[in-house]
Amino acid sequence: METNELNPIQGKEVIAMELSAESVVYLNETRKWTIFLSILGFIFIGLMVVASLFMGVIFGSISNDVAISGAASMGMGVAYILIAILYFFPIFYLYKFSNYSKNAIENKDSNVLNLAFKNLKSHYKFMGILTIIILSIYLLAFLIMAIVGGIGML
Repeated sequence: METNELNPIQGKEVIAMELSAESVVYLNETRKWTIFLSILGFIFIGLMVVASLFMGVIFGSISNDVAISGAASMGMGVAYILIAILYFFPIFYLYKFSNYSKNAIENKDSNVLNLAFKNLKSHYKFMGILTIIILSIYLLAFLIMAIVGGIGML
């Protein structure tokens, strides 16, 4: 059942909703999967950080040129650290969603459930923006390759 009322603090319409028992079951099952995926994400972030620290050894064994291997290992190490930092935020939002969801279900607290959904929104917003950025980089790279390839054909 829905009731509409005006929230005096924000001046926005508030829709009060009740979760059915089936919705709570679905939310709890979703929470279990998101906690699994977030813990797995944290593990992979840790592995990326460890891998970034060993880039010098890895590239040193591949290349005979010390200057090239040093620069390449430094560049790859920094790239892995940056990717790990970037990957941390959506995983952290997912983890917070899981914890808040569990707390909301256990205590039947709608305010905590709001925090859970706020973190889920932040997770998907971050992933959406990141996807747009990556697609834009791909499009830009494709256009540059097409232009350079077209010039090379002349």
